[in-house]
Amino acid sequence: MARSHLKYRPTNNNNFHFIGTPKICRYIYDCNDYVYNMLVGSVRSAKDYTTTVSFVLNVLKSDYDLHMVGAVDVKNAMRIVGRYILDFLGGVAKQVRYNEAPAIRINVNGKVKYIIFLGGKNVGSDAAVRGLTLGSVYFTEINLLNMDFIDQAIKRTLTFKDKRRIYGTFNPKGIRDPFILKFINQWQKEQENNPDRKILNYKTFTLIDNPIFNEEDIKQIKAGYDPESVSYKRDILGIFADPTETLYRVRDYNILNPLEIDKKNYGEYFTVADFGESNSATIFLLGAFYWNNIDKQREIHILKEYHHINKTLNENQKLSPNEYASAYGDFINECKEYMGKLPSRILYDGAREDFRNISKVLKSIGIQITPKYVLKLEESERIKTNQSWLYLGKLRIASNCQTSINNLKDATNDEKVYEKTGEIRTKEIFTEEGHLDALDGISYLVAEAIKKV
Repeated sequence: MARSHLKYRPTNNNNFHFIGTPKICRYIYDCNDYVYNMLVGSVRSAKDYTTTVSFVLNVLKSDYDLHMVGAVDVKNAMRIVGRYILDFLGGVAKQVRYNEAPAIRINVNGKVKYIIFLGGKNVGSDAAVRGLTLGSVYFTEINLLNMDFIDQAIKRTLTFKDKRRIYGTFNPKGIRDPFILKFINQWQKEQENNPDRKILNYKTFTLIDNPIFNEEDIKQIKAGYDPESVSYKRDILGIFADPTETLYRVRDYNILNPLEIDKKNYGEYFTVADFGESNSATIFLLGAFYWNNIDKQREIHILKEYHHINKTLNENQKLSPNEYASAYGDFINECKEYMGKLPSRILYDGAREDFRNISKVLKSIGIQITPKYVLKLEESERIKTNQSWLYLGKLRIASNCQTSINNLKDATNDEKVYEKTGEIRTKEIFTEEGHLDALDGISYLVAEAIKKV
């Protein structure tokens, strides 16, 4: 793949550096004729880069003045897609507002046109589209959008019949993804039943189709994925893949022998508490930063854990929220003695009452650190991140933290949820030993480490 001469460098002078590879140009050319233009592909496969060009060219030649970009996150869509549009059009485009919505105004050949940006992730988001007449629609990350929003936005283009253009970009998931079932399969069937009409232009792009990456760039991106994971198949290979039953693979290098742990090698550390409700379990974890000088990477090491399950005990052994807060205070003191210093942050996941209880306990034992609520990633994102960190050896666990190790090994995909929604979710396992109680705490530590780095 001798493509080192193909370079893209973002600038601040409103220049869009278009690199027209044969595959990109072929797709853009086909968009002139097809109603539905869908690019599915791996991460960083130039999907939005390519679609922006075809979408803008259509807007410029359209007879109508209002078009739309639908996105999960409008601010992020404006930062990426909006930036592409502004740079591609240079001085003829300007960021404005249209009926309170973020928009781009285009002045070309004496005509004024608008591209509005609307959020379409949540239930009820279709209400913002009702009443609009749209010449074309560009959905970025379309399979993450609310189905009613997609449906309503497409209906808003029906006035223009075969002249309308619908664009969509998305990462491949499984064949049971709701968007695939409701829209792609329907458009494919419509195309098969009408072979003489150009209805669906549906292409797959992969990492190597991105013109700005050379072999070393691609190698670095691939290095962050577990090659045995469904995320690798989807994000790197760009293929549809269903998850296997087991979510995580804990390798030998993920396990730390406590006798080999030298606490002098750790920088700051933090504790996290995931308080269970009613009869649920409660978990406390100690996560410490470690700089791996050989692999040149920052790691998070789980060195201590506390696990308590109310539901398996008699009434005299069960702990109240106040008692759990006191237990967390004892755990923090144990961590202080073990590490030789106080944690940098004291984190918790629980109710407002837990914050008051922890604050009271910390004050009583002379610790002047305000507890902070954990940072929560969306579950599919935390699963993918945990898989990556385990594979890279950036997440390691002391061998005596058996609850954490076993929970990672026992975590499986919830097939029922996947069957209904196409989303990868952790299956809840209820046993006398708990129900994967440490998984959330581990994810909170990884999220904190990412934020810190």
